[in-house]
Amino acid sequence: MPEPYSIFEVTIRTIQGRFLLLPSEKLNELVLGVFGRALTLSQVRLHLFVVVSNHMHLLVSAPKTQSLAEFMCYLDSNIAKEAGRLHGWKQKFWGRRYSAIPILDDESLISRVRYILSHGCKEGLVLRPCDWPGVNCVAALTQGHKLIGRWYDRTLEYEAKTHNRPYKAQQFSTTYEVPLTPLPGIESLGRKEQQAWWRKIVSDLETETRERLEQEQRRAMGRAAIMAQDPHGRPDQPKHSPRPWCHAIEKASYECFREAYALFVEVYRQAHELLKKGDPRSFSLFPADCYIPPLALRLGSACFSSA
Repeated sequence: MPEPYSIFEVTIRTIQGRFLLLPSEKLNELVLGVFGRALTLSQVRLHLFVVVSNHMHLLVSAPKTQSLAEFMCYLDSNIAKEAGRLHGWKQKFWGRRYSAIPILDDESLISRVRYILSHGCKEGLVLRPCDWPGVNCVAALTQGHKLIGRWYDRTLEYEAKTHNRPYKAQQFSTTYEVPLTPLPGIESLGRKEQQAWWRKIVSDLETETRERLEQEQRRAMGRAAIMAQDPHGRPDQPKHSPRPWCHAIEKASYECFREAYALFVEVYRQAHELLKKGDPRSFSLFPADCYIPPLALRLGSACFSSA
C-alpha cells in the first residue's frame, strides 16, 4: 500500500451532478473556512485544489489513510451542511463516497496537476484558470495570495437562538487561512522560483484554451453567466467515468498496485470474518494502515489486558 504522505488525487461529486457548489462570494468564504478548519484539526497536507459547481478535486497527502478518511469526513460533511443551508437544499448532498486515487510517479503527478488547474478552461467556461469565480488556488500558487475563509460554529449559534440571546452575524465565526504545502520536487525551491514554476503551467493552459476555443469558433461562457446558473440545476449529461485504481505511467506499476490492493482486500476480509465470529485474533490480523472496526479494537484490548 502507499507509503506515509504519498499523494492522492481526491474527487467527490454532488448528487446527480447538481450545481450545489455554484460559486458565489458567500459560498467561497464558507468553503474556504471549512477547508481551513479541517486542516487545523488534522495532519493532512493540502497541495492543490479546485471547487467547481458540482464537484471538487484535491491533491493531498497524509501520514496514514485513516487520517485522510477523517479529514475528508469532516470536510465533506461540513461543506454539505453549509452549502445546503445556503442554497436551501435539504436532501442528500454528495452523490457517493469520495475517491482517493494514489499517484505513483512524477509524470502522473504533473499530469494531474495540469488536469486540476485546467478546470473551467477545459470545459470552455473561462479563458484562464484564475478567471474561475469559485474556490481555486491559482492566485495563491502563482502570486502568493492568501486563501482566507470563515468557519461558523453552528452549535453556539443554535444555542443562542434557542435561548433568545441576541448575537451578531459573525459572532460565532472564526477566520482561517488555508495553507498549501509545496509539491514534492519543488519544495526545495525558493518562494519566487516555485511561483514561476506554477506560472509556466498556468500560462501553457491559457494558451491551449485560447487556441482550442478559436479552433472551435466559440467563446467562453464567462464569470457572470456561470454565477447566474441555478444551484439546483444540473448538466444535461452528467459525467460518469470509471475511477482508475491509481495514476501511473508504467503499466507494470499499475498492475503491481492492483495486485497489492487485491491482497490487502483479501487479508481484510479474512480478518473481518473472524471478527464476526467474535474471535479476538481478528484485531492482529487486520492489515496495516486500514480502518479497524471498533469491535476489533475492543476485542484486542480485552485480549491484551487479560494476557
